[in-house]
Amino acid sequence: MFASQKEESLRPPFSVRVLDSAKSDDNTSTLPQLLGSENRNRPTTPIPLLPASYRTRKNDITIARLDDLDFLKSELSVDRLNEIHDLLMIVGRPMPPRALHLQRMKLREICPTEQMDLHLAWSPKRIYVKPIPRFLLDTGFWEAYLCGNPRLYECAMGFLVSYTALIQHESDFWIAKDAHLLPEEVAWPQWVFLVRQLLGCRNLDNINKRYNYGELRLGRLNMIYRFRKGRYRGYLSSCTTYGDFFRDNINSLITLFAYTTIVLSAMQVGLGTSYSQDSRAFNRASYGFAIFSIIAPLISVAALLVLLIGLVLNNLFATMRYRRHKFATSPQAQVHK
Repeated sequence: MFASQKEESLRPPFSVRVLDSAKSDDNTSTLPQLLGSENRNRPTTPIPLLPASYRTRKNDITIARLDDLDFLKSELSVDRLNEIHDLLMIVGRPMPPRALHLQRMKLREICPTEQMDLHLAWSPKRIYVKPIPRFLLDTGFWEAYLCGNPRLYECAMGFLVSYTALIQHESDFWIAKDAHLLPEEVAWPQWVFLVRQLLGCRNLDNINKRYNYGELRLGRLNMIYRFRKGRYRGYLSSCTTYGDFFRDNINSLITLFAYTTIVLSAMQVGLGTSYSQDSRAFNRASYGFAIFSIIAPLISVAALLVLLIGLVLNNLFATMRYRRHKFATSPQAQVHK
């Protein structure tokens, strides 16, 4: 009952026409024509609002359609972050993200990403920002596809509100334009009116809880996903080859081994003093740590090799599974059968 009341109360968060659909050329089809006659009662929406295609969860490439719920989830969902929401307090601050000009001042590269769950994730030299999809700037889309789906509505609303913090000044606006974060036809006066309407109707009940936090540290997200979720790739792996994976991990081991060397040297100096020689506890600790320093590197390297072999096998099995799925569902495979 309460869910239905909430759906009925949801409205588009803005009314300003940010995109001028009247400029569509004669070769542009409308969405109802693409979806079929059963959807002709939907609001007329130009096809350029959609991406050319999208990748499904099974890694197939298909046409983007607004009546495809999987497509909308792939564009708007932040489920991966909601799964670890209780730990986001150690990943970021519960405050809006900093404006784009401040990101430039911190010498961060503004890197466009089409993954919503990477929006505002940052590393020391880069921050990932999802460009605003054209369909999120169309009120007809909100009425037809979001107002009846509270979960997607909250994701879309939180995403747009995050942009009110990213683009505050006209300098931010032109940085966003330069990074292709905004559609080309959006002008500064239209953006100002849009922000005023978004902030005027903002309601925390209608914003996904992920957007209670702004910028998120990518390194800590990787750590959480490795240790809590058991995913050795982390949240976003920066390794593109097995050599990169081995190099990144061996560097961490070298740092640990260097610290071990310093401790052993300090213990050796300590054992040379008369006070330490008479201390049975210190002698035992020195002996145990010496044995540990001999065995630990061997175990660490062996564990790294086992992990690398597991990574190779996992990729191999994933490729074989995808190959079987691809050939089992392709028309050519059916003909050969």
